[in-house]
Amino acid sequence: MLTPTAPVGRAEFIGMQAFMIALVALSIDAVLPALGIISAEFELTDPNRRQWVIGALFMGMTFGQYFYGPLTDRFGRRPVFFAGLSLFMVGGALAATATSFESMIVGRLIQGVGVAGPRIVSQAMIRDRFSGVEMAKVSSLIMTVFIAVPVFAPSLGQVVLWFADWHGIFWALLGAGALVGAWVALRQPETLPVKRSLQPSSILAATFEVLSNRVSLCCTVAVGFTFGTLVGFLLSSQQIYQERFGVGDAFALYFGVGALSVGFASFANSIWVERFGMRRTCVSALTFCALWSGLFAVLDYLSGLTLWQFMLFVMPLFFCLGLCFGNLTAMAMEPMGHIAGTASAVIGSLSSLISVFGGGYIGNLYDGTLTGVLTGFCLGLVLALVFTVMSSPATGQTLQKSLE
Repeated sequence: MLTPTAPVGRAEFIGMQAFMIALVALSIDAVLPALGIISAEFELTDPNRRQWVIGALFMGMTFGQYFYGPLTDRFGRRPVFFAGLSLFMVGGALAATATSFESMIVGRLIQGVGVAGPRIVSQAMIRDRFSGVEMAKVSSLIMTVFIAVPVFAPSLGQVVLWFADWHGIFWALLGAGALVGAWVALRQPETLPVKRSLQPSSILAATFEVLSNRVSLCCTVAVGFTFGTLVGFLLSSQQIYQERFGVGDAFALYFGVGALSVGFASFANSIWVERFGMRRTCVSALTFCALWSGLFAVLDYLSGLTLWQFMLFVMPLFFCLGLCFGNLTAMAMEPMGHIAGTASAVIGSLSSLISVFGGGYIGNLYDGTLTGVLTGFCLGLVLALVFTVMSSPATGQTLQKSLE
């Protein structure tokens, strides 16, 4: 197949990149309604083991994205995209045909390594084609589409379950991967201007530089703990909504309402961050989230939350978390402009690693009540707040003086 040479139009490019990134959210959220069915079919003795179906994908993404950034600079955007997509398809096929829970987890792990490719390649293609204000506008439009996916993906998974079993969801994900693969193959030309040499030492150097820079390291850890809260919610959401509150097939509706709050936050942030700044916005949002989680943990311990009380908790929490993700990442990247590509992969991998283990710990706290999960939210957000405050230049100067 010949590689296209003419750039696609702006609207088509945005749609294509949004679809590439949306594979990540679709692979996570479309599977959520089936977790209870999967647990029953494989006769899992520990009800929390079903969370590994989601956690394995996150773990694969964590390790995958560390390497995709440098590989795209060496071999080009298209080859790395198709390599990642191929792994995604192989992993999806293994999960769809799994006859044991262990083989499904292996498939999901491979799927996670693969889907990290389209995610990283999309970010690189956007940087190749746009810059400055135009890049910010395009990224915002793409993120709007990406945020909409968690709202509708569980509903798509539920629709599949009405007509097929849980295997059908994984086959549907393969179909989505094939569609975006064909779209890129037929329409998207290579965007890398000049191929660069691949030096493992540069990856190690970037890793060391991120770890040795207080601002980048603290903000990266804060991203990890903040996103870990969301991961913990994702892992336990099916059990909370369908088993704790008994919403049945309406799970997708309740989950989507909460996800909408993150979308609203992305629009509000563009206004607030200009007025209050990134760090102040994050500190305020994380402080509220930690106190809000602690309050509802106490309420659940005393009397047990109702469904509507839980929804009252979720929507403001997600809104404030939505204010933090982009800002914390931007602050982590701010000192790394000279090695932006590789540093982005390092920061993304490290923060994802923290979120996988933190979110896994929070999800495992679910015991039929919400007290443990909400307490885990509170502790994780307090840690995120501490590291965000520590990233401040003023805090750094105070620490330096105290050491002297």
